[in-house]
Amino acid sequence: MSEEQNKSDPSSSTAPDAPFQNGPNPTLHPPKVHTMRMGHLPLTIFVTIAISGLFSLAFELGSAPAVAGIGLLVLLIAFAAIAPKAPSGQNTAGTRFTVARVAMTCLLGGLAVLPAGNPPDPLLWSVALMGAAAAGLGAADSWLAQITNSASGFSEKLGTMAGALLVLALALLVWRLGLAGVWVIAAGALGFAEAALLESRETPQRGLWRVWAGLAVRLALAAAIAPIAPPIAVTGLAILATAIAIGLMGHTLVQRRG
Repeated sequence: MSEEQNKSDPSSSTAPDAPFQNGPNPTLHPPKVHTMRMGHLPLTIFVTIAISGLFSLAFELGSAPAVAGIGLLVLLIAFAAIAPKAPSGQNTAGTRFTVARVAMTCLLGGLAVLPAGNPPDPLLWSVALMGAAAAGLGAADSWLAQITNSASGFSEKLGTMAGALLVLALALLVWRLGLAGVWVIAAGALGFAEAALLESRETPQRGLWRVWAGLAVRLALAAAIAPIAPPIAVTGLAILATAIAIGLMGHTLVQRRG
C-alpha cells in the first residue's frame, strides 16, 4: 500500500480515530439541552398557571388555590433574585426538572394555604403522587444541574427555596387534613430554617446523604396523605419526617458551630 493510500484510509491504524489508538481520549462536553436560561422564567409561570388551573378545575376547587399557587411562585422568584449566593459566570433558571418541580410545589402550596373542605380520595391520591414526584425531581435536579453546567446562584437559591416550600406545603396538608397534630408543621418550619442556614457561606455544602435524608422527609409526608395508609402508619410517617428534619437541623447547627 502506498503512503498516500495509507493516509487516506480511515481504517488505517495510524488514523486519528482508530479504535485502538494510544492517544488521549477526546474531550466530552456536557449536554446543554436540559439547561433553562433566565429567559425561560415565563415558561415556569405559564406551566404553574396551567397546572394549577387545570387541577382546580378538575376537582372543582375554584380559582383560589390557583391564585395562591401563582402568588407563591412570584415570591419564590423574587426572593431567589435577591443576593443569590455563589454567582457563577452564567445566569440560569435551572433545568427542565426545576420548571416541573417548582410548578408542582407552588400548586401544592396553594392547596395547603386554601385546602378543599372535604377532599375526595382521587384528590388525595393526586396530591400524594404529585408530592412524591416533586420530591424525586428535587433530588435529581441538583445532580442534573452539575453534569449539564446549569448551576448558578439564582438556580441554586430557587431550588433550595422550592425544596423548603415543598416540605412546608406537605406538612401543612398533613395537618389541615386532620392526619396529624399541629406538631407536624415543625418539619416544614425546620426545613425553611435549615435552608436559611445553608445559604451562609460559613456552612459546608450538603452532601449526598443530606439529599437522601431530605428526600425521605418529603416522601414520608407525601405517603402520609395517601388515603390507603392506616392511621397508625400516617402517624408513624409524620413522626419519621419530623424526626429526620430535627436531625438535619441539628447536624447543620453542629457544622456551623464547628
